[in-house]
Amino acid sequence: MTTTMRRLFLTIALLTAFAMSPVNGNAPDAPEPKRAAAFTLSDQFGRSLEYRFPRSNVSVLTFGDWKGSTQIEGWVRPLWNRYRSSVDINGVAVLDIVPSFARDFARGQFRERVKFPVLLDFEGTVSTAYGFRSDNANILVIAPDGAIALRIVGEATPARLRRVYDTIDRLRGAGTR
Repeated sequence: MTTTMRRLFLTIALLTAFAMSPVNGNAPDAPEPKRAAAFTLSDQFGRSLEYRFPRSNVSVLTFGDWKGSTQIEGWVRPLWNRYRSSVDINGVAVLDIVPSFARDFARGQFRERVKFPVLLDFEGTVSTAYGFRSDNANILVIAPDGAIALRIVGEATPARLRRVYDTIDRLRGAGTR
């Protein structure tokens, strides 16, 4: 995640530090779903994305809260460089700590500082449905039929990236890029 994204999350966190908001309800032992949930979220530009299955491409969803956002770029940049638009790569910002009165401000901060679309999960319902684990990047590789083929929580490493590449390549067909 870029320095700009970290600053954005810090700004939002500082703005809402005084607010008594529920923390994301995902306990470390929350059951991990085997199938991807359908959802619709809007990005910082007000565009809605409807995620339904089956889809034509393999999907990679990245989830991050303030702390986990620092790990996202290490995943997204190599995935984008390798697959470009042949794989659907979408980021979800877990913003359930942002109170309703501050959501327009948070959306505006994303709009000013982040040029690529980021889906904004203010309610935490999508991240909860996907078994999000806080304080880390959550990477999910999803087959076109909606089966969750791989989940990795934490920083990108060469070995972890290899697991993601292998899973995507297997789902796309042997040796296809």
